[in-house]
This record gives sequence, structure tokens and C-alpha cells, in this order.
Amino acid sequence: MHPLLTRSLDRWVIRLACRGMPAPGRHEPHAEEAAELLNHSDFFCDFVESPRDLEMNDENIFKFKSQIITPWEENDLVWGKFFPCAENWRKFPTTILLHGWNDELGYQFRFPYLAKQLNRHHINAAVIELPYHLQRRPRGPNAITNFISEDLWRMVEATRQSIADVRALVKWFHAQGCEKVGLWGTSLGAWLTGLIVCHEPQVNFAVLATPVAKLERVINELAFCEPIRRSYEKSRIDLSKLNLATHRTKAALENVLIQEAEDDLFAPKEAIEEFWNAWGKPEIWRLRHGHISVLMSVPVMKRTVKWIGAL
Repeated sequence: MHPLLTRSLDRWVIRLACRGMPAPGRHEPHAEEAAELLNHSDFFCDFVESPRDLEMNDENIFKFKSQIITPWEENDLVWGKFFPCAENWRKFPTTILLHGWNDELGYQFRFPYLAKQLNRHHINAAVIELPYHLQRRPRGPNAITNFISEDLWRMVEATRQSIADVRALVKWFHAQGCEKVGLWGTSLGAWLTGLIVCHEPQVNFAVLATPVAKLERVINELAFCEPIRRSYEKSRIDLSKLNLATHRTKAALENVLIQEAEDDLFAPKEAIEEFWNAWGKPEIWRLRHGHISVLMSVPVMKRTVKWIGAL
């Protein structure tokens, strides 16, 4: 696609996102608590187990209790939906789809389409709601209602809770008999996919579509990150632990795919190239798209499904 079009689309979505951010001063930064949590020896949740309370109804909508507890009950109940490819679905691979920041439309419309495409290639699909999104968004006065927050403690906690919830779901599918379970994340979900595949050995393959690879750069440059920036500039806590280049994938390199959008105004390609090199140069697709247009590209979606199907 033409760079003028893709970048214009990115700018429009950035402006739209800015309008939805809360007014400043509603929450304290809690920088010391954030730094303490980041330095926790088990920040990446090696203690997580397969959820014993996972319930799935006749429509394959499931829920289970998060193993990370926050002040808001609705945020601690993990929701998702499973799309089995066959009655004997346990014999086939499973792909867990992780959505982007505030990408409710993608979750409700793009993900069911991707699930159908995966099913056609004899691959199960599952979608999961990340903390502070969709049904998990807290309600009530003084509640944190957004993953991006001027309360650095809650933002770091949301990252940890996301990691715990996804790792729990990966373990659940393995416990059900699935021998191959992977992740396909976009944007925020791709960043989380990158962190998880570096710490969860039961993730067998991973697709990182336009990941936010270097958190400090995003905070400093993206307009809708102003709430984080206000708190971060005062505290300057070390966020390097959340950069993808800091870690190394546990999955085999041939089972990792990175998608870079060359005209991306959300996830700079330089940051993606940095961790791609650090990880040992797994397969990378450098696509002539922006951050938003690549998520809408049916050819890229179908090509990705074929890549997963060929593993």
C-alpha cells in the first residue's frame, strides 16, 4: 500500500485514541510499587498452573479465574472463546490469538474470521480477553479502566497478569492433550507474545505481528501514551525488562515469525529489527503497510495461516 495512505490511517487512529484517554490527575503514579513489581524474581509467572476452574459452555465460551489478583473482580475473570477444528480437536494444533490495545473490533470481527481460516487448515483457534479490555474492563468510581494508565503500578501489573493468564491457557490446552500450542499476537498482543514465548517452554510457535518491541520509545513518542509519559518522566523507573531485545525465545527459531510494517507509526521498525537480531534472526516479513493497514490485510492474514499450517 502507498505510504501516504498507510501513515494517514495510523495518524487518524492515533488521534482517535488520544480522545479516549482519561483526564490527567485521576490516579497516582505509584512508581515505587511499579519498580518493586518489575524487580520481582518471578515477574514472568513461572508459578502459573493450568486453571482447574476453567468452564466452557455449549457455545465454547470459556472463563477462568486469573492467578494474579487485582482490586477489581471483573478484571480478574478471564474470558475467551474456543473454535475447535474438529470433534477430536485434541489431535490438532491450537493457536491462541492475542488482540491489540483497545482492539475490541478486531476481537469481535477479525479474530472469528482468522479462527475460520485456521480451522480450514485443521488448526484449533482460541481468543482471550486481555486485562482491562472488553468484559474485563472495571466499572465504578476511581477504577483503572485502561491498560495504558498514569498509574505505572497497575500498568506493570496488567502486563504481568496478561502473561499469567495466557501461560495458564497454554498449559490448559497441553493438559487437554494438544501437543502443539502457539500464539499469534498483534501490536500489544504481539509484544506480550514475545515476552511469553521467551518464558513459557510450552509455547511451540509464535507469530508477532507489528510488536511494540521497545516500551520506552513508545512511551516517549506516541501521543496517546501521554498518561504514562507524565508519570514515567517523574520517576524514570527502569522498563528495560519489558523490552523484547532483553530476552531470548524458548521456541525454535524456525517456529517464530515476526511481521514488520515498514510505514508503522506505532511500532517503529528499528526497534523490531533490534530484537530480531538479538533473537538470532528468525523469519521476518517486512511488509509495505502501516500499523493499522497490515491488520486489515486479508492476503497477510491468509499467508500467516498458511505459515502456521506448514509447521
